[in-house]
Amino acid sequence: MNNQSLLIIKNKTQSYWLELKPKIKVAFIKFSFIFMLFILISNQEISFHIHIGNTANAKSLYNNKKNHTETINAGLLDLPQEKEQNSATLIILSPAEQEQAAKYSNLGFILSPDYAKRKKIDSRIVAYKAQKCYDYINKYKSTAEEEASLYGIPVAITLAQGLLESNAGDSKLALNDNNHFGIKCRAKCVGCRCANYSDDSKYDMFRVFDSPWYSFREHSNLLIGKRYKHLNKLSRTDYKNWAYGLKAAGYATDKNYAAKLINIIESLNLQRFDL
Repeated sequence: MNNQSLLIIKNKTQSYWLELKPKIKVAFIKFSFIFMLFILISNQEISFHIHIGNTANAKSLYNNKKNHTETINAGLLDLPQEKEQNSATLIILSPAEQEQAAKYSNLGFILSPDYAKRKKIDSRIVAYKAQKCYDYINKYKSTAEEEASLYGIPVAITLAQGLLESNAGDSKLALNDNNHFGIKCRAKCVGCRCANYSDDSKYDMFRVFDSPWYSFREHSNLLIGKRYKHLNKLSRTDYKNWAYGLKAAGYATDKNYAAKLINIIESLNLQRFDL
């Protein structure tokens, strides 16, 4: 094949490619457009199903009272001790129910199991308050276990005191100042930050912490201090004597403080964390 023939073939090839190139470009653009449109429609469809599903679930949680209602049997609150709940199963109250629930302490129905039955309080509100306690346990259990391993403070005692002193994390002292144990300031607030509340004496100052964790750590330091160090001779499973010992050593002025701690521990089965 001579050079002239090769030149003719080369020119034809270039001409053919020049004609084909725009067609390929257009086809690629069309394919890309269709592919992106398919992805967009698919995502919207998934989002739509998720939205509808969540709405249906929320309505189901609100309307189906049987799903999240605790029963009151023989005057005792029947709490699901081994079946801890969390925010994924949080009971949804109506505005009217929320207003009613706000009248009661989170620990009230545990400390007085027959109160709800005597006052004919809606079982959904009782269950909602129990849920608050379980959420608190789930949130701070690992912190209490860490303190137990480092300082020997029973997990049950730490959680029970935290629940009681902070109203399951909803007290002003816990919400505003991360103080979950009613820990008061050192003498003249040296080396710490303090806060006062209007229902206390102006000289009754409470510690302010940067996070709840610091509150838990200070609680441990407090219980291994001079006033309470004799309690560390007790077994971690001996929560009853720990409770009585805290009351006797003056942790709280409430004469029923030990009984309340024991009631909380046994009602919520907190002693299992120290076995």
